[in-house]
Amino acid sequence: MLCKKPWIVPIPGSRKRECLQENAGAVNVKLSAEEVQALDDAFDRIEMSEVQQSQNG
Repeated sequence: MLCKKPWIVPIPGSRKRECLQENAGAVNVKLSAEEVQALDDAFDRIEMSEVQQSQNG
């Protein structure tokens, strides 16, 4: 999410032109601070595997 780190560059993986166009349209999505916080809260509740935990410190 570009609002969190300006150096993040999304790289969509698309094999079909329709999917590429849909992915490119995501640049027009604007999230409020509340929406970003809701996503962060939801992601924080997701259990990580042991491999992810060891990589994240």
